[in-house]
Amino acid sequence: MLILASKSPRRVKLLKDAGFDFIVVPSDIEETIEKGWTPQEAVKHLSMQKAMQVAVQYPKDIVIGSDTIVVLGSEILGKPVDEEDAVRMLKSLSGRTHSVYTGVALVKDGASDVFYSKTDVTMRDLSELEIRNYVATKEPMDKAGAYAIQGEGAQLVDHYDGDFFTIVGLPLKMLINHLEMLKA
Repeated sequence: MLILASKSPRRVKLLKDAGFDFIVVPSDIEETIEKGWTPQEAVKHLSMQKAMQVAVQYPKDIVIGSDTIVVLGSEILGKPVDEEDAVRMLKSLSGRTHSVYTGVALVKDGASDVFYSKTDVTMRDLSELEIRNYVATKEPMDKAGAYAIQGEGAQLVDHYDGDFFTIVGLPLKMLINHLEMLKA
């Protein structure tokens, strides 16, 4: 059986749309990023923590843990704490290129595999009104970097370089390749 250790509706939808048969058992780890970690280290570590926590209950099954962060310069942008924080994040992203990192960990029978994907995203120049109207939709409130490229937030993006699904929160092509290697 395949188990997704995430309560993210975006990851659930991606796996369902790709035809996977799985169950959802969310992890409840404290998502703490240690000072000095690179973005790659952060998403890989958090993904593995999520997968390992759930794998204890399901050792014979394949558990998928995943984590996504947005990085602008040297600042990691997590989920906004409130609407003003979302506005602040979107203002900082306006007209600039940032990187989205998604880590994925697979755990089964004590064996594990962890990897990450990175995609660069360039935002349009956004007006204060555009930002506030978008934040008023509430869509940004549970998203790293305060936007959802697969939703209304797509209007904020000028272009991206890399894998679209990395931005959404689960790099499917890489996941499929790594699942095949784990099953082999």
